Amino acid sequence: MKKWLHNDLACPECFSNKNLLDLIVKEEVDDDVMEGRLVCTDCGAQFEISGGVAILLPKKTRHILSETSGYNSQSMLSAYLWSHFSEFFNGPNATEAYTIWSSLFDGKNGYAVDIGCAVGRLSFDLSRTHSRVIGLDTSLSFIKRARRIMKERSLHFDMILEGNITERQVCELNPDWNFDRVEFVVADALALPFHEDLFSTASSINILEKVPHPIQHLQDVNRVLKKKDSVFVFSDPFSWDASVSTPDLWLGGRNQGPFQGRGVDNMERLLSNGDGVFTPPFEVSKKGDVLWKIRKTENLWEYIHSQYLIGVR
Repeated sequence: MKKWLHNDLACPECFSNKNLLDLIVKEEVDDDVMEGRLVCTDCGAQFEISGGVAILLPKKTRHILSETSGYNSQSMLSAYLWSHFSEFFNGPNATEAYTIWSSLFDGKNGYAVDIGCAVGRLSFDLSRTHSRVIGLDTSLSFIKRARRIMKERSLHFDMILEGNITERQVCELNPDWNFDRVEFVVADALALPFHEDLFSTASSINILEKVPHPIQHLQDVNRVLKKKDSVFVFSDPFSWDASVSTPDLWLGGRNQGPFQGRGVDNMERLLSNGDGVFTPPFEVSKKGDVLWKIRKTENLWEYIHSQYLIGVR
């Protein structure tokens, strides 16, 4: 964990804005804490730093660290590395989704947070215009690889073709990225471990449908975003899943209740009116959709339409 991040962190258990998390360093290399821990001076909660990665999960979601399937699997890592960086090595088959999403951030500076950053593509793009960028994800596998890319400033990985057959991929990355400005942590989109009013830019790309309490995620985004001169870049396919969140918590895809109708319409209303979630509300400056591709194997692809809204205040 880069030392510059320390003063911006808040405890994800009690969200104290009064006291810093105490940083205890066991090993560091060039202001990068490799081994240590963070201790909340209010509630006493402790958060490990291991292999350079700060684990800032509240107790209720720490079980995710032990999972080896899903977003911590090798197959998912291969799929997301291709999806994030394919334009740098894969020619005509590359997805343009991240180029489009990245273009939506132009014109801002200050601090940025990339929520659900996966292997880091948008975080690196944000470094072109922002003084500090923090990417977060619950997947330890994703965050470890994002930090490795950050340190090596290049990408090489074994892309899955079929089963255990892989093909080596190697590429150089965008020379305009400012890797020194970026850091990645393991954290929960429902318990963002940062002080209030810290960020001028926040992104939530394809996250809302994947959290158990969607409205809580949006409320926490509002908490960490500046109340003036800030931008929220939101995008989601709204493919609600009852195994992730109960239908009465969905912000769309319902036939009755306060969030009946389509998710994108409800999100536009929330952004524009606030409705107790966004204070103050945003002006929706742009909206559209992005075709996103995930390459799982040579013969298995997932095509997703993600609808985006840009909120400015």
